[in-house]
Amino acid sequence: MVNVVLQAFSGSHYEIGVQQGQAVRELLQKTLRQIQNFEALKQMKSKLLPTPLFLALAKRRADKLFRDDIFEHYPKQAQRLRGLAEGAGVSISTILLMQSLELLIGQKSESSYHLQACTSLGFRPKRTATEEAILAKNFDYPPEYLAFHLTCLTKPTGGFQTLGCTMAPLSGMLEGVNEHGLAVTYNYTYTTDKPEHFVPFSIVLQEMLETCKNSDEAVKFVTQAKRAGSALFTFADIEGDIKVVETSSNHASVREVVDDQIVVTNHYDTPEMQKIEVLHTAVYSGKAPKALHGIRVHESSELRLKRAQELLKGKAKIDENKIAEVLRDHGRENKPSMMTICRHSEFASTLRSVIFHPNRKIMKVLYGNPCENEYVEFALKE
Repeated sequence: MVNVVLQAFSGSHYEIGVQQGQAVRELLQKTLRQIQNFEALKQMKSKLLPTPLFLALAKRRADKLFRDDIFEHYPKQAQRLRGLAEGAGVSISTILLMQSLELLIGQKSESSYHLQACTSLGFRPKRTATEEAILAKNFDYPPEYLAFHLTCLTKPTGGFQTLGCTMAPLSGMLEGVNEHGLAVTYNYTYTTDKPEHFVPFSIVLQEMLETCKNSDEAVKFVTQAKRAGSALFTFADIEGDIKVVETSSNHASVREVVDDQIVVTNHYDTPEMQKIEVLHTAVYSGKAPKALHGIRVHESSELRLKRAQELLKGKAKIDENKIAEVLRDHGRENKPSMMTICRHSEFASTLRSVIFHPNRKIMKVLYGNPCENEYVEFALKE
């Protein structure tokens, strides 16, 4: 079993950043030593370009793209980034490069077909045995990020407490719940939409959790937020409301929840967003790109969606054991692969699994594959 440790940070956003930087300093140094091997950056690097020069140019580009937008539109989170850099003993440009990796993984590339992953499940109270909303997610990501888990409780001055999971170099949440019982997960998807504002979704979600009380407020916040990338957000709140918002950098649409439950993988469902969706990807052989017919970016997404819906079909009330069963599933033939909900692949595997009970402000989390590990419970206390 992979050990799950909760880190607690409190104070001003700058102070929280410093505390986080100090807590993950060794992990950040490890990131810097390994970052040249991360697939998201390898896709960008010319073989002729020396690695030190490439990383210096990458930091400069990340600084140019991200600094102004984050500092202008999310000043509190910008201060957390400043603190994170100081606490970890690295430059702000280095921290911004690490934030940019979140965006690079979501871009279309040679390996994008393999990287697109994550499965989220949302249930309204009428659908659950305990008559409370439940939100759950398998977080699928490249295996090289396995060592960089961060589960943290933050108590910011002038903002709501948040409990959730992210990666050590990131200042924002990838999934979490706040003191008002608002919980969120998000899954990547791909669009042809180009960003006008370069702000990673993790920063947007951190700001949202610190300022919003329910799903309606969260939908409004995210759809109006300055952001970059494309993602599917699933919200659940203490009143039992489940909302799904499909977004790109400049567009957003709300997906309907049917029969008091929702399964979200990695493709759009609303007609508005499907118009700007990437459906096929190119694979590369030698120097010349060649699009192969039948290679669809949504193959894994569609299979996981269909399988989860199949497992959840029926009138029986859903409980946590059933949810865990779905998140651990390896398909009808029980053969783990990159196409199964519990994902096993050299490109992207399930690195973390979470289950939220917004009404009780509880998060259960495990690191690694759900089929091999058990959940640990954490709670936001009054």
